[in-house]
Amino acid sequence: MLTKSCLLRVVLTTVAFVIFSFPFSIAKSYNLDKQQDTGTLKGRVVESVSGQQLEYVNIVVLKEDSNEIVTGGISDTDGNFTIDGIPPGTYDIRISFIGFKTLNLDGISFTSREKVHDLGTVSIEPGEEMMEDITIRAEREMLTLNLDKRVFVVDRDLSTTGGSALEIMESLPSVTVDYEGRVSLRGSTNVTILVDGRPSHLVSLDQLPATMIDRIEVITNPSARYDPDGTSGIINVVMKKQQHQGTGIMATANVGTGDKYNGSLNMNHRMDRWNFFGNYDFRIHSMEGFNITDRDRITGEGDTLRQIHQYEDFLRDGTFHNLRTGTDFFIDSRNTLTLMGTFNFRDTRPRNYSRINLFLPEEGDMSTAMERQFEGFAREYVLNYTRDYDQEGRELVADLFYAVSDGDTYRDVAVSPSDPSMPQELSYIESSAPGRILTFQADYSHPLSEGSRFETGVKSIYRNMEDDFRFFDIESGTGEQQINPDYTNHFVYSEMINSLYGIYSISAGQFQIQGGIRAEQHTSDAEQRITSEEFDRSFFNIFPSAHVRYLMDDNNSLQLNYSRRINRPAISLLNPFVNYSDPMNISFGNPELKPEYINSYELGYRYSENRTELNAVLFYRKTEDIISREMTLLGGDNPRTQTTFQNLQSGTSYGVELVANYPLTSWWRMNGSASYFYTHLEDERLPDWEHEGDSWMVNMTSNWTFLNRFNLQASFYYHSPQVTAGRTRGGGCQQQGGQGIQDALYYLDLGLRTNVLNGNGTVSLRLSDVFKTRGMDMYTHGESFTSDLSRRSESRVLFLGFTYRFNDYRDRQERDRERSLLDEIE
Repeated sequence: MLTKSCLLRVVLTTVAFVIFSFPFSIAKSYNLDKQQDTGTLKGRVVESVSGQQLEYVNIVVLKEDSNEIVTGGISDTDGNFTIDGIPPGTYDIRISFIGFKTLNLDGISFTSREKVHDLGTVSIEPGEEMMEDITIRAEREMLTLNLDKRVFVVDRDLSTTGGSALEIMESLPSVTVDYEGRVSLRGSTNVTILVDGRPSHLVSLDQLPATMIDRIEVITNPSARYDPDGTSGIINVVMKKQQHQGTGIMATANVGTGDKYNGSLNMNHRMDRWNFFGNYDFRIHSMEGFNITDRDRITGEGDTLRQIHQYEDFLRDGTFHNLRTGTDFFIDSRNTLTLMGTFNFRDTRPRNYSRINLFLPEEGDMSTAMERQFEGFAREYVLNYTRDYDQEGRELVADLFYAVSDGDTYRDVAVSPSDPSMPQELSYIESSAPGRILTFQADYSHPLSEGSRFETGVKSIYRNMEDDFRFFDIESGTGEQQINPDYTNHFVYSEMINSLYGIYSISAGQFQIQGGIRAEQHTSDAEQRITSEEFDRSFFNIFPSAHVRYLMDDNNSLQLNYSRRINRPAISLLNPFVNYSDPMNISFGNPELKPEYINSYELGYRYSENRTELNAVLFYRKTEDIISREMTLLGGDNPRTQTTFQNLQSGTSYGVELVANYPLTSWWRMNGSASYFYTHLEDERLPDWEHEGDSWMVNMTSNWTFLNRFNLQASFYYHSPQVTAGRTRGGGCQQQGGQGIQDALYYLDLGLRTNVLNGNGTVSLRLSDVFKTRGMDMYTHGESFTSDLSRRSESRVLFLGFTYRFNDYRDRQERDRERSLLDEIE
């Protein structure tokens, strides 16, 4: 196993990073000695109407009466900027930001006596149309668009009232959530989901209340700084946290029809060098619904015979508690330590009751019942160190992350034939899935001359996961339990991933260019302890990335980018154990599965003016060794199916997406997205059915403000029918089931909100799936069978919520652990 070697590798990579970074510190000291006679330009940029600070504003230093660029910089989150290393002379200063008028300041001189020019607070004006048609408010937009990242502010979306993180995902452009809660980005379920920039095994998205989340960032083609996992990109969930002086508290409670309740408490206390923060939330959720399955057998002569009809009722009850607490210690103005812990408890109790009509090989009826209970406790700990240097943009960030989770599942399964003379089959299942992860990461950024920057970093990840599954047969007469060794499983999986990256960025006139490369060594060990089978694998990979941005003018820009990515098979896909939990549908993994490798390309255009924004992106992905789910009949008249996984040769996906923000009037604003996807799979082993297809989706949100205090929001979603290709969550575009066609999905949500109690309180009302159209209908087919699946659950839910803020609670705008491309190349 890897346990003994993992700590040594962490130490070695840390030492390598320190050695690698040391020359830059020496170079910086040398450059400072040479630049004692250079000047400094600093100031702060704000919006002229609201006075709100502006981030990412371009400040360019030009030679007087010339377009020759000497140096430049961008403003930070507070609108501040500092540009060092300006040689003596007279210069023109150009301050520009997309959607605003360019401000020119001419004739700024730097001499040996006048080395520092403080421009103070500089105001830039929006375009004329914005001034005439809308009132600018000092509040964040619900959706902010960049070429590489979209930022969705949760508290601006009324459709998430009383909901979870999954319901937020449904509001994001190009993001879909299927009936099983699987998240897809641009048609691919292989998307990496982070919490505060880190992979989290603590909570699932349906357990996380929306009230705990500040914003969600969608990054479609990340640079080499990020882990390469995720075919279609990264979704980063940023939790709420604040740090203004004093004490702030915010409490929220929501209640929904069908026994749905949740609430949260957010607290912060800041004094001197210490900032203490904490969040607690609970969620009680109940849901019921049904599945209907009809399966037909296709004979060798081409005849279609009804084989099975199954009707299943399901009920889901769950209770979730999350506690997140921590402290920031500001050692001085340049050094900060953060210690944070997160704790999660969950208790879920799903129940499934089926009535099955068998027609082949002979007619007969049976019923099945499965009652399950899961109890889990997980915790995560983070130690973060941030060092800001005197030089603008120079920074060192180090992170130590440890997570451990424990959970036990108990199942009672009963299979009852309709013939009373036949014995009832009873079984009891116990399973546990403990896991732990240890991560060390360090990132260093060093600005160079002429608007260029070099970045480097190291990361080591150690994971250990187990699947301990114990199956007991129960004697129907006596109730005695006896373990069944054929159905019992104990699978242990460990992996170690060490990586090193480097990125170089430069601005040259209207072009911004970035190139990066990431080297990664991945080693894994797996053991099936019941059969004493062992599986060892090792991979060395190189993941390059490249981004080019062209600023056409103040309102228009183009971007071309490329990255190589990977999709590693999950532990459940590798475990060869045959799972008989569902007696009619058995499944098993494939330990020989290889990772998928993806080459991803994007060409994007962005227009922004007067708070009107438009993003258009063409994307293309070529995937090798696609991980595919294969569903087949056991053979003959046996009505059971079996599911396993295999690698296909390759696949191609491409598409286009449009995202827009548009203010129609001062009281009516719309945003929406439209996407088209096409997928083609290539493999001679594919059966003789259509293994290519396309789909499209539309997501639109309209916001109205009336009587100066009420906000009304309507959200509409539509996803066209689509061909599914037997894919899995770990591998691409598959939704549910095997190969086949999934019908269209569409629904409408409404929300209403108003502030009360002098603005300290907020009342919200939300109605999801107004016309009760949400459901899943899917047709699956193989070489010798067809299957129709229809699923429905209670989707029309009315939520009422109330939030109260004590002492002017405001969410903290913290530094991104994973920064935007704009940080990298501007």
